Amino acid sequence: MANISSMWAIALRHIRVLQRDVNFLLMYFYWPLLDILTWGFLGSWIGKSQMTGFQHYELIALLGVVLWGVVGRGCNFMVFAFTEELWSYNLINLCSLPLSLAEWIGGIVVFYMIMMSATSLFCIAAAGLLYDISLWQFVSTFLLFTPPLIASAIWIGFTSLQLVVMLGKRGMELAFVVTWFLLPFSGAYYPISVLPAWGQMFSACLPISYVFEGVRNYVTYQQDPTMYLLKGYALAIPYAIIAVSGFVYCFNRSKRKGLARLVE
Repeated sequence: MANISSMWAIALRHIRVLQRDVNFLLMYFYWPLLDILTWGFLGSWIGKSQMTGFQHYELIALLGVVLWGVVGRGCNFMVFAFTEELWSYNLINLCSLPLSLAEWIGGIVVFYMIMMSATSLFCIAAAGLLYDISLWQFVSTFLLFTPPLIASAIWIGFTSLQLVVMLGKRGMELAFVVTWFLLPFSGAYYPISVLPAWGQMFSACLPISYVFEGVRNYVTYQQDPTMYLLKGYALAIPYAIIAVSGFVYCFNRSKRKGLARLVE
């Protein structure tokens, strides 16, 4: 059985990295704030233009930014946690400890949840201070649609980690490409209907597309989001289980070949 204290130790190890590297603070707070400013002011301008169907675009744009952060930046948290072990040549040391792979995975998920919560709270506070929106509506909508996105982040994050654990440092850039490749097909900033037919077919396979469509229809038309959420859960949870299982398989296979080759 996984040890809770071991998982917390892994999360704390990565949190303490923030104390000595300001670059991580920029990644966790500066870039999300930049998105809040850019998309928020764009949404404010479109919302004030009185175009039909865009009355709530400011709120929708801000929700898109913060909710996508749960997925996109959340995946980055998980990938950076693993690559930090590679850059610090600490991966082999971890494997020599009485630490199971399940405990390491649990620790990374705990670290992701902590950093995602901190970043999301920062972005919500910034949105409430900078824009004339209903903070209660913003927070309640965020909390309603976040759970399936957490499962999606775990799915995409551990899919990306499979590349890193097989390719080492050479696979890090590819891992980030996988995460952000899905953004145009997620519907975070615009409806899925604007995509070409092949793009809509691809989006139909992504749990995040149903969640963001649900957000848009819930805010704009007060439509019941239950079906969107159920579809998101129905895809995200099996995807996450498969991704974590795939990571375990790839890690064990890479371990048999020798983990030292990953830092070359």
